[in-house]
Amino acid sequence: DVIRELELYKQNIDLHTPSLSQFIAMEAIRRGVIQNNLPKIRRIYKEKRNVMLEAIQEYFPKDARWSKPIGGMFVFAWLPKKIDTTKMLEKALQKGVAYVPGSSFYADYSGKNTMRLNFSYPSKEQLVEGIKRLGETIKQELNV
Repeated sequence: DVIRELELYKQNIDLHTPSLSQFIAMEAIRRGVIQNNLPKIRRIYKEKRNVMLEAIQEYFPKDARWSKPIGGMFVFAWLPKKIDTTKMLEKALQKGVAYVPGSSFYADYSGKNTMRLNFSYPSKEQLVEGIKRLGETIKQELNV
């Protein structure tokens, strides 16, 4: 049964990182590839983080709050209590914007009005446009 085989393969991947991926990571570390690129990665992430934070400041509701990460690639946002980010996700996706509902990061699944945003992959222009669209979606939800 193909489905059962795929389920087992997926479980195996979820339980541990595949050996080939581990070997590639080990070689990259051993050869200094990661260490040599860290300054560039930090600079790029900081620039993108700042672009996202400026866009959030401009396009999100004034009573929203958000983190200013000093590391990593995510901004965590707290929206007005009226917003349920899980329910709002479909509307955001229809506008070409994705996020992770923040309730996923709460042990009791509270935090219904929170979201995690990623700034690592999109270009700076895409970040601004995405946050603009997301801000419009949030404001529409507030007016419902």
